[in-house]
Amino acid sequence: MTMKLPQAFLDRLEEADQPQTNPYLRYTALESGTSANFSLLEKDPFCYYLVWAVAKDGGKKKPFRFLDEPSDKDIELELGREYARDLNYEKTGVRKPDLCFTWPVYNWDLKEVQILEVSHASLRNQFAKFGLNKKYKNLLSWDFELTKVVTDRTRYDLMIVPRDDEEHDEDAMEKAWDEVQQAGFELKELLRNEAGADPFKPES
Repeated sequence: MTMKLPQAFLDRLEEADQPQTNPYLRYTALESGTSANFSLLEKDPFCYYLVWAVAKDGGKKKPFRFLDEPSDKDIELELGREYARDLNYEKTGVRKPDLCFTWPVYNWDLKEVQILEVSHASLRNQFAKFGLNKKYKNLLSWDFELTKVVTDRTRYDLMIVPRDDEEHDEDAMEKAWDEVQQAGFELKELLRNEAGADPFKPES
């Protein structure tokens, strides 16, 4: 006979045992030499400008996103009094806004829908190369392999590969994407620049 415990406690215990998902495919967090395998779920990227800021009280960095390229005044108004712009890599001035290409993607390694936010110019250029090539006009039927390589510097290599139908279940991908869309998925939620803004759970 098993131990009798309150149902509310058992429910919380079951929730804690569920695998924790990450809504973002963070390619910068990859180990050197490792890859992320994914497919785009929309052909065209959602484009905006990303500004990193630091809390003046010594807190963490926070991203601020703008639909159009912001002026210094635009950034100052959005950051308010609590945040200051992050410095560039050389620490010689403020970091410039980064143009981002962002897609919903299906991560084949984790078998879940994630958001891929591409802010590195070299990686944007690689996506553009494939996206503008007529050979890949049906871009959603291809898979991508993104690899992080660290030597004297860090680079990101992107390959486009034919989908392996034996290893990658398109029906599972489409089902997961349908469920996310039915829940109200909206990438524009990223532009709210508020705590808790979540494209998977947009503000009604």
